[in-house]
Amino acid sequence: MQAQWKRRRRAAHVVGAPAGGRCPLCAGERLRTIDAVNPREGIVCIDCGSVPRQRALSATLAARGLAAGCVHESSPSLCTFVWLRQAARELVASYYWPDRRPGARVGAFRNVDLRTQPFGETRFDLVVTQDVLEHVPEPRAALREIHRTLRPGGAHVFTVPRSQHRDTVTRAELRDGRMHHHLPPEYHRDPVDRGGALVVTDWGRDLEAAVVATGAATCTAVGVQDPAIGVPRPVEVFVAVTPT
Repeated sequence: MQAQWKRRRRAAHVVGAPAGGRCPLCAGERLRTIDAVNPREGIVCIDCGSVPRQRALSATLAARGLAAGCVHESSPSLCTFVWLRQAARELVASYYWPDRRPGARVGAFRNVDLRTQPFGETRFDLVVTQDVLEHVPEPRAALREIHRTLRPGGAHVFTVPRSQHRDTVTRAELRDGRMHHHLPPEYHRDPVDRGGALVVTDWGRDLEAAVVATGAATCTAVGVQDPAIGVPRPVEVFVAVTPT
């Protein structure tokens, strides 16, 4: 996690052009454009390493007053981990290491498979996942578990890359303990695995309906666009609320 942030910070120092705005996560004003065509990742905060999708998510949480309760963040980035640790009454941060005991503590984190979580029902006020659901085998099982661990009226606030021009596509699926690929493997950066994280699902325009089908009362896409926080182009943040 820290290594990924340092790489982004070095890249921004070397090639980044100054971008306007103030980071809502650290209040830093040293924002740099490292990829002008990528609205979700292209502007990095030199001070905390945040990118537009993380700033958009934090702004959504702050605007709705969602960050102050008991929070579970899965696969956190350093910037949101630090911010939520200060804002939340209680923060449980987790990654998933398949070779470690479920629920075990690894430093400041818990080892949690989102599909089979070690938490009791209605444990959290808020669950946060940032660009996680495209990598989870059996993502609908993970969504059902997230809804189970949320209190009535609790929220799952998340980001995920998705296309609004087609339905969701399953790139790979887990069967008999093995991953079977329907499309050529694609990987994204992974803070705990240098080999990267396999993209299992390409989410599409039916994302909100898929989330509601797993137990949410509602799922809404919030388009965040605010140059004042270094999000000059729209970035989607999803808010799924459990039934009351």
